[in-house]
Order: sequence, then C-alpha cells, then structure tokens
Amino acid sequence: MALNAISYLLPDGLDLGGFKKILAESNHISEDAPVTTKQTYYDSFDWRVWQAGGELVHGLDQPNQLCWMDRKNFSCVACQRVDANPEFADDMPEGPLADRLTAVLAMRVLMPKVNVIQKKHTLRILDSEEKTVVRVVLENNRYTAIRGKQKGDLEGRIVLKPLKGYEDQFIKFKHQLAALKLRPAEQSLYEDALVGIGQKPGDYSSKLNYRLDPDAPADATARQIMIGLLNTLEANISGTKANLDSEFLHDLRVATRRTRSAMSQIKGVFDPQQLEPFKQGFGWIGKVTGETRDLDVYLLHYPSFRAGLPKVLQDDLDPFYTFLQQHHKKAQAELVKKINSPHFRKTLKSWRNWLQSSPEKSTQAPNASRATAQLADQRISKLYKRVLKNGSTIGPDSPAEQLHDLRKQCKKLRYLMGFFQSLYPKPAIREPIKALKIILDNLGEFQDLEVQAQSLEDFGDQMLKEGAPASSLMAMGILVGQLLEKQIQAREAFVELFTGFSSESNQQAFRKLFGGA
Repeated sequence: MALNAISYLLPDGLDLGGFKKILAESNHISEDAPVTTKQTYYDSFDWRVWQAGGELVHGLDQPNQLCWMDRKNFSCVACQRVDANPEFADDMPEGPLADRLTAVLAMRVLMPKVNVIQKKHTLRILDSEEKTVVRVVLENNRYTAIRGKQKGDLEGRIVLKPLKGYEDQFIKFKHQLAALKLRPAEQSLYEDALVGIGQKPGDYSSKLNYRLDPDAPADATARQIMIGLLNTLEANISGTKANLDSEFLHDLRVATRRTRSAMSQIKGVFDPQQLEPFKQGFGWIGKVTGETRDLDVYLLHYPSFRAGLPKVLQDDLDPFYTFLQQHHKKAQAELVKKINSPHFRKTLKSWRNWLQSSPEKSTQAPNASRATAQLADQRISKLYKRVLKNGSTIGPDSPAEQLHDLRKQCKKLRYLMGFFQSLYPKPAIREPIKALKIILDNLGEFQDLEVQAQSLEDFGDQMLKEGAPASSLMAMGILVGQLLEKQIQAREAFVELFTGFSSESNQQAFRKLFGGA
C-alpha cells in the first residue's frame, strides 16, 4: 500500500531543537546537513491549477524542478525539469506535467504567486542494521511576496516521509509520534504563505457569482451587479496593458459587454438621462479594445488554421502569422495609450462614484423600488418570449442578419440569467442555461465563421499591398473556403438545435422557473 508523507505543526512550547532531542531519546537517528531551498508557487491569474485540485511549485526538491502537487494529500502527481521560469504550458518540454498543464491552462500564462524559503533538517530513523527506514524533515519556513515587502515566519513543520519497503516501520513511527499530540497540518505551506501576503486562492474569477436578495430594491441589486463587473474589469487592466496573455483583454471586454447589457436590460431602475454618459463611455471602451482582441483571436486560431490546410500548403501560411504578429504589436501599443488616457480613467472613476452614491428618486426609474425577484422574472420571461418568437421565424432562406440579431437577443438573455441565477434553485436553472448555451454556441460559430472569412479576405488585401507572396494569398483563399463551408454546416444545424431549444418541455421549464410571459 502506497503511503503519503504526513505534515505536522509543532505544538506550543516545543521548538524544532526540542523535538529533535525527544526523537533521539527513543530512536537511533542520523542527521543530514541542513539545506536551504527557495520554492516559488505558480498559478494562472484566475487560479486554474488551484481549481483543478493542484498546487504548482518550482524548486521543491531540486532547483529546476516543477511539480504538480495534489492538494488533498500533498502528494506529488507529476514533476518535470524546466530550465527557465515557467510561463505557457506549450513552451514546456513534452511530458506528463506539460500535458496536465496544457489541459488546465489552455492559453493562460503562469504567474508566480508567493515564495517560501525553507531550511530543512533531515533526520533518518535507522534500524539495527543502520538502514534508513523513515525520514523526518524538520522545517523552518518563511514566506516572501513576489512583489512588495510582505514577508514573515510560518509555523515550523515536521514532515514524516515513508520509504518504499518500510511501510510497517513508517506506521509504527507514526503511532510513536501520536503520544506527542502533534497537530496535523490542515493547510499546505502554499496556503499558509498566501495567508501571510493577504491573498486568498480563487479570489478572482470572471464568472458571475452574485448572492442576491430577492426582496431587495432592484436599483440596489443593479448597482451590486455593476460594481462586481467593474471590479472584474479593473482587475484585468494591468495584465491587459502588459499583454501577459490574451485572457486579460478578453475578460476586460466581457465585463464591458455585460455592463452595457445590464444598463440596457435591467430596465427602469435608473434615470436614463443619468445613465447615458456611462453607456457612451463603455461603448467607447468596447470600441477601442476591439482590434487587439480580434487579432488575439486570429493568433489563437492560427495553429488550427495551419493544421487544416493540406500539408504541402501549411508553410505558405507562415507570412500570415508574421502579419498578425506585426499588426497585433501596433494595435497593442495603441490600446495601451487608450487605457492610460485620462478619458479611460475618468470613465471608470466616474462610474464607480455614481454607483456608490446615494441614488435620488426619479420618475424616470419606475422599477427602482421593485423587488429584485419580480423584475428578474419579468425581464427574463419577456426576453425569452422574444427569442422564441424570432427564432421560430428563421428558415433555410432567412438572411444571415436574422441569425445575428437572434444571437444578440440570446446573449442578452444569457446575461440576465447569469446576473440573477442566485435567485433560483441551482439544479432548476442549470438546464435552461445549458439549453440556451447550445443555441448560443451554434449562432456564435455561424457568425464567427462569417466574420473570419471576411477578415481573412481583408487581411489578404493588406498583405498584398505589403508585398506578401502569392502562395500565401492562395493558402488564405483555401482557408476562406473552408471557413465558409463550416458556416454552411452551422447554418444547417441551427433549425434542429432551435427545435430542441423551443421544445414544449423546455418551455415548461422556463415558465415554471421564471413565471411565464
């Protein structure tokens, strides 16, 4: 039976030296020279490793070793040598750890979270033949922040490490320690160090996760929702400016879109005249962040674009990648200027001040005092009815604009359901959200393929002016044809998918949950 290492905290009144003395009274021990190590813990900005049940530590036992630790039992799942600070999973050498990180991180960059400095004293418990049967590591631990001056001591730890073939001795020694009433370490060193620097694992997520009061006035709830979106937007500004990975800008833009949707879809809770300048301000943010995000998307899709071409043509697409990189660099520089502009800062500061101010009663805000749950039911039901009506009129010959308009309505409905989901039983609201997501994925694919095909043609015209080889333009032409073919397939799938979405059982579920329209 495989055994895992066990970590204990020192009891009050006993230091590591005292514990070592107690140990020597009843055991034959040998001591290794003390070793000082520095461990750096990594995760993505949105804690994807943590959410997947892991901790990623660099320098655990060897300076260049990166290890995935299981949070449940503190055991090592996979380790791999890395010669530089880890960033993107795709840049790591092939191996089990790289595979695990690729699946978890996707396009996100790894960021150092906290350092732990350890001084380790390893004691070896010996048997009568002078063979090591158990290792006991006495740890003095300190934490230091990656940035900033936070640092301090962590509680000393005693780590009991089993050795293969000596499991019985490990269990026997574990029982011997029980008399000392050592406290098992319930948190990892990583968690303790994060507490030291004042950070909480999972403290950022782009997901909508409000806890709303169904009886609260709707205007107060709307402010609560919008402040949460503003916090998300602002949390991503630094990473967007530094271009650490594409998800910072993506999350910033999603928070912007959700804010604009909340302004327009949580109706009648604010004076429209007061809201108008902020609508314009967030519209401007959406506009100035668009080009960089579009180029991000094409760079992310490039590997699949290239792989989709016949092998003999794949190298011909490489000038397109160079073109995307060059234009992205220019667009990113312009985006940073816009984010650093007084207009951007003033827009966000004025919006926060307005949201946090005491609202004045206005005859132009008839729903301000309505109960949140009542307004949520009404708005979701009304928008759902509109989606059903407009979706049912779309046939094989309907213009693409009808599908694009339906997608906009579905996104508004999805945002509303996301904002207010805590008002409804979790199991009950999951199914309508899942059903809506299926339609949104289809409509999104249909529109994205159309936009990508048109953009590739526009990029081709620009590349021609910039002297791109004809072979690259031909490869891009083949790619456009593939995208349009996939768009036709998405269009053909819509009718069947919408039939499922608008089924009587789904309609009953919506009516039961939101009260019907």
